[in-house]
Amino acid sequence: RILCALPVLLESTHTGLLRPDSYTYMLPAKALLEDGIMWTAPSSGIPATTRPPGYILILAFFFLFSDVLWIPALAGCLFSALSCYPAALTAWELTSSRKAAYITAVLFALNLTSIAIAPLILADSILGLCCTCALYFTVCAFRRKSLQYYLGACLVLGAGCWMKPICTPLLLGGMGVLSLVFFAPRWKMIFCSWGIVLLTGLILLFPVMLRNYRAGAEWDMDSNRGEMLYHSGSAILGFVTGENTGIIRDRLRKESETYFAAHPEEFALVRTRNLYNHKKYLSLIRQYPGAFLATHLPQWRMLLPDLPTFLENNHLTVTGRGTLDVMRQKGLLQAVKHYLTGKYHLILPGIPFLFATLFLYAGAFLMILCFLKKRRYKLLLLCCAFGFYLLFAGGPVTMPRYQIPALGIFCVLAGEYFAILYRLYRSDRIKFLSKRPSA
Repeated sequence: RILCALPVLLESTHTGLLRPDSYTYMLPAKALLEDGIMWTAPSSGIPATTRPPGYILILAFFFLFSDVLWIPALAGCLFSALSCYPAALTAWELTSSRKAAYITAVLFALNLTSIAIAPLILADSILGLCCTCALYFTVCAFRRKSLQYYLGACLVLGAGCWMKPICTPLLLGGMGVLSLVFFAPRWKMIFCSWGIVLLTGLILLFPVMLRNYRAGAEWDMDSNRGEMLYHSGSAILGFVTGENTGIIRDRLRKESETYFAAHPEEFALVRTRNLYNHKKYLSLIRQYPGAFLATHLPQWRMLLPDLPTFLENNHLTVTGRGTLDVMRQKGLLQAVKHYLTGKYHLILPGIPFLFATLFLYAGAFLMILCFLKKRRYKLLLLCCAFGFYLLFAGGPVTMPRYQIPALGIFCVLAGEYFAILYRLYRSDRIKFLSKRPSA
């Protein structure tokens, strides 16, 4: 991961490591060090509630020693690389096959999106590590009927909630449903597991939610609900009108900000502004229910590997070109043409990783078909919780980095499938050799 990001790591300004979301982590981290309080920026006096505090605290720890960005970038590479290990352990626990574990680790290690996102100043890589560790502990808990491993899974998911709120429904709802299915009919274990979920929520999530509410935001791990109008709402309107979603998003944001500025007392708190935006978003859903379903149901674009970020890390292309908006409006081929500006040879360095990602998706899909054929519904439920939910929870915001939390389960599925293929090949070859006449 370091080698695939050397150009961006060696640049003097390190601006290539940043994305617009990076500042919502960096500035509160610097405010925490300078002011002792997590403001939106140093001396701003506005509590930072846009993001959960986990990655902010990690950045503050690194900034305590130095402001250079390559240190947290190297940490991101480490978090991403470490994710291969719990993924491999999960495959070993499920299949008792070293071959499946090795294949799982290799598929995760060569995943283009994981490689590309690793050095960026974002919470996605450590979130992916948390989700993959939680998957391993969950599998161990259900196969060994162990509440200790179940507690480990809940604690790691709680840590993931501190990175991004996407883990909150999985912890508070998904883990309870999984325990009901996997621990049945042991009702004592089921009630104990629900108690563990409740206790984890009270200890790890409740203080953050209380702090955000007292700061004027919602009772949540972050205060991003109002952004749904801009991102998801623009996707709905773009689907209806065919207009560029980036233009629609900017227009919606300007309209809301103008209205807030005209009524400062009414919208002094973050939660009142978010409530206003959320009502407008719900009105769009009621007005265009078909467009809402078309844009919010699972989007295949979420599975696209993050080749653009890989190229940008190697200074072959530049970011901020609005490719996602072009893809929504004109399709994938036009988006590729727009991004590469005719320089299709730039794809060549990423081809090995693209093939590895293709094998990953093919193996995972075929293994899911095997589960359906053999009616292994419990494992399918596990795939839904740690795979499909984490993959498609972003709705119409189809950024490739949002697939990282779900990579663990898909690598495990593909590793198991290719290990089965190898085992069948070996057994058939041995049978063939045994039938050959002796010399």
